[in-house]
Amino acid sequence: MRYKVDAGDLRVGMYVAELDRPWLGTPFLFQGFLIESREDLEQLKAICVYVLVDELKSQVTVAGVGKPVDDNAAEASGKPPVPGKPAHPPALADNANRLTTTHATAQQSVGQLLSNAKEGGSIDISESKTIVERLVRQSANLNVIMQLANIRQKHDWNTTHALNTAIFAIAFARHLGHSEDRLRLIGLGAILHDIGKTRVPAEILNKPGKLTDAESAVLKRHPADGYEMLKNSSNVPDEVLEIIRCHHERINGSGYPHGLRGDELPVSVCITAVADAYETLTADKPYQAAIMPVDALQRLRASGAEEFGQELIQEFVRFIGLYPIGSLVKLNSGEIAVVISSDPKKRLRPMIMMIRDGQGMNVHPRRLINLAALPEEKLSINTIIDPKQHGLDISMLLAEALNH
Repeated sequence: MRYKVDAGDLRVGMYVAELDRPWLGTPFLFQGFLIESREDLEQLKAICVYVLVDELKSQVTVAGVGKPVDDNAAEASGKPPVPGKPAHPPALADNANRLTTTHATAQQSVGQLLSNAKEGGSIDISESKTIVERLVRQSANLNVIMQLANIRQKHDWNTTHALNTAIFAIAFARHLGHSEDRLRLIGLGAILHDIGKTRVPAEILNKPGKLTDAESAVLKRHPADGYEMLKNSSNVPDEVLEIIRCHHERINGSGYPHGLRGDELPVSVCITAVADAYETLTADKPYQAAIMPVDALQRLRASGAEEFGQELIQEFVRFIGLYPIGSLVKLNSGEIAVVISSDPKKRLRPMIMMIRDGQGMNVHPRRLINLAALPEEKLSINTIIDPKQHGLDISMLLAEALNH
């Protein structure tokens, strides 16, 4: 039985099944959670007039606090919402489905764009602009869009790399406080940044071993090739062309194809270049196995200051966080969980989804825990661990979290 409970009457131990508004955009990213703290209560009172509480999942008595709700009868009646009252909120699964559908549609669209370019056909970027517009809107919720960037399609790494670089670049640019117009330009440049690779022979592009000097020279032509492919297109802004042409340039002059330095590189190029480097390190490629996000950040810290600038790298590390979304962590209880979201003000206490218990057994149904709402001595993160060593696929786990 579910009860409609006024926000002011909620108590710790009640299980919130639905809000009186869409879940997306609220501090509560996933549908269904146990109220565990005074902070949860204050957040609910601040954003809701009422919520629906599930009596069976609650740890305290609900009967007598709110009014019983007959969901089936309400839906069957077909009556419109009462004027002035919030409409019945859609389940988070609906929002998650829209997000993952957007990702799948974008994947298909970007794949078609690259395929057309490879075959020498016309390059129509109108759909790419539509994709970028959607990603810019979704980047308002950085936790969710960063989850999408971790949902990787292994069968087409070039397409996935283009799309996920755009997601990282847009999200990072928003973190830095850039305007939405700038986010659109950066996102479009990021999606198109490797279009020149469609002119690189597959045997070079997918070679698992080290490239010869001649092969490396062919590969390093791709920024200039991409620029040449699009420079005469009337609907490709100059800033996007610069991202395509310069995304492998580095501020210390070590990049290519022109060895540009310092202020010769626009900030939009540097943002995309950092996103490109991070995505490359954290994704499996035919020529390179993925490394964990925390290791990618350490590598960027080591060389990134000279290549991208100390300030930008420090801000990128701050943006990704100590426990990046998609990190597999071991808790002080011996349990294993995946990080699914975090509050910038509480980076050390992210929201996690429990995967395995202290005995190594799979946890079903999955449990979501907001560490920020618990005392640190009760539950905390001990270390980040490698999902491959535990036979876990982070992409699948995050897709599961989105639909939790």
